[in-house]
Amino acid sequence: MSTTTNSRWNPFRRHVLGSKAEETPLAQPPMSAPQSKTWETTVERVNSWPEEARPLKKHTWLTFMYGIGDFIMVLLPVYFILLGAAVITLNGKPTKGSDFGKKVEFAMGLGPTMFPIVFAAISGRSMKMIARFLAEKGSKISTLELLMASQSVWGTVESQINMQRLTLVGVNLLFLWALSPLGGQASLRLMTRQDRDTFANSKLRYLTTGPGGSMWGLSSTYVGSGRFADAGALYSAALLAPLETKIGPRDPWNNVKIPNIDYINDTHADTEGWITVPAIQQPETYSALVGLPIVGLPQTRRSNFTIESSYLTVECGRFNQTPYPGLNNSTNMSKTNFAKLDELVPGQVWKNKSLNNPFEPAEGRSSSFFIDTNLGSPWDTEDPMYETLIGRLDAFFGNYNKTRLSNKQAQEAREISFTSVYATSVDSNVFGLNMARCNLAQNHVEAMVECTGKECVTKKVRKSLSDSRPSTYTAFEHGVIMAGFAQQFPLAVAYSAGSSPTERYLANSSAFPFVQQAGHVTQDIMYTNLSLVDPELFSRRLSSAINTYYQLTIQPTGYFGSLSSNLSLYGPDTLPFNDVDKYLPSDSPATNSSFFDWWSKFDVVAQNSQSPFIGATTTATVTTTEEIFVGEVLWLSLLMVSSAVILVIGIAALVLKQRTLGPELFGFVSSMTYENPWVKIPSGGTMLDAMERARLLGDVQVHVADVRGNDDVGHIAFAAGVPLRKLEKGRLYY
Repeated sequence: MSTTTNSRWNPFRRHVLGSKAEETPLAQPPMSAPQSKTWETTVERVNSWPEEARPLKKHTWLTFMYGIGDFIMVLLPVYFILLGAAVITLNGKPTKGSDFGKKVEFAMGLGPTMFPIVFAAISGRSMKMIARFLAEKGSKISTLELLMASQSVWGTVESQINMQRLTLVGVNLLFLWALSPLGGQASLRLMTRQDRDTFANSKLRYLTTGPGGSMWGLSSTYVGSGRFADAGALYSAALLAPLETKIGPRDPWNNVKIPNIDYINDTHADTEGWITVPAIQQPETYSALVGLPIVGLPQTRRSNFTIESSYLTVECGRFNQTPYPGLNNSTNMSKTNFAKLDELVPGQVWKNKSLNNPFEPAEGRSSSFFIDTNLGSPWDTEDPMYETLIGRLDAFFGNYNKTRLSNKQAQEAREISFTSVYATSVDSNVFGLNMARCNLAQNHVEAMVECTGKECVTKKVRKSLSDSRPSTYTAFEHGVIMAGFAQQFPLAVAYSAGSSPTERYLANSSAFPFVQQAGHVTQDIMYTNLSLVDPELFSRRLSSAINTYYQLTIQPTGYFGSLSSNLSLYGPDTLPFNDVDKYLPSDSPATNSSFFDWWSKFDVVAQNSQSPFIGATTTATVTTTEEIFVGEVLWLSLLMVSSAVILVIGIAALVLKQRTLGPELFGFVSSMTYENPWVKIPSGGTMLDAMERARLLGDVQVHVADVRGNDDVGHIAFAAGVPLRKLEKGRLYY
């Protein structure tokens, strides 16, 4: 196409049906009121302009390519529908090893960017297609305007404001475009990762502290002193452990420790009697420095269970102090007046201290303290106390003979005496004795334990509901256990001089139980004065020390580690309170027979056992936690609805496009040239789409101007090829 242009207003001539329109300057008004100059343009020639009639819907390779593009674009929402389907497939599946899940998560990350783009592309083009179809069938201008303006979220809102009225079409368009940002966000939030817990029951075995465990210790440790060396080594390790371990929930071998229920009773019990274990700051708050070995715990999963435990406690009065009973009224420890010592500290283990020196329990090994008791052992049937003593022993196993337990001595707690040497001066060999009397008891508790893998913590404790044996009777009712414990406990930790590490623990449970001083050590440092410790605190620490050593002596092999996972190896299933009966014939249980009637049978079983300990049984609830994919129903529904809506709209628009015969003229500048009397172009071409028309008229210069420049009132039009006047402020226009 070529044009001819004259005047400074860039006019051009155009050829219309062989005639030529020249630029015609208009008469100028008076100088006082000058008018804008008027110009006109002429189009000489439009190349390829159709001069003959053509049919509608003429298909070319370009329209075919457009059709393929429209079809592909309409199918894009299927991507998001498939994404939703993938999330449904993954819902509840483990994340571990899921490559498909990782790909879906990657696709979700693209959603907030892709979905609004796809939505806008399909929705905007679909609105134009629908508007064309409605225009061909006949529609209101307001409806068509809303459809054509709805090319974006803001365009939809702006058109509603400019129309100054809210219509049903407008409301629906607002809802439609609201799906664009919502769908984008929904695609990002389709799926999350969460932990899922599954629960299963699992049997566990743990070291029993019931009567059976005590008798196991009698058979393996106390008879013949077979395991005292093992117990001593373990006791030393527990005593020398760092403070963090002593106050921690587990012992040096990772066994869970049981708090002493009497020392945490500041916390109120719940309706079921459970007392929550607080943060423990002192080692003596635990019943022992060692815990209970447990077999069968899973390596990584969480476990919850309860275990039964019985532990020894003492309640001591204040110390009585006296000079050390040396010969010739001296306080020389190397020359002891044993007769005087017998008077000061009478007892049943060290009856004749001149024959059995309590400060030298074993040949060549001395000690700075000893313990004794006020009750003997039921060995001599001629002993006036025999019935009482055998009754107390049987009561420990749950066999209560009212006749034997009728007198006061049978019902009172056993008394333990504790005697310790201390220095009465800073640096001279002047010594004294601290003597305390303590009541011995045994508590029966149930502990609620939580484990992660093999790391266990006692969360709550309460009085045992299954073990109703009186706390008065302990394993020390058996003379061999009482004597063996009294002889070996002071020697449990090897040391050279001064107070034993056990006494140093009793003096300060948080300090290292050895003197850490390389140079000269004065006597008052070598020998600790336990009378300076409050009786209640001393009782707690002595309870902890006694129970630690006792628990290690009854089944020391249970603490060596590398325990077999074969649960049947630890004996029949049982609870601690009646564990002895499981190893005896059903017709002669310990709870219904006297000790000497069944002991030999139990001893045979113990001697023939290959188990490191006999175990009580509990059932744990094992929680397996695995990370899974979780589909978010709300966001999934929103994405599926948004995708389905835009897919349906896109398909409907394609169908309507095929049913629309008219040219595509909405939304184009060239659309304003159709049958416009102010645009002087060749006639015809109404069958052309607006873009094809724009291609042919691409070089035509058009104006939005006043087409009635010579009139008093102007007329604004989109024009070309006609006299024009520039728009002016203050001039009136129709």
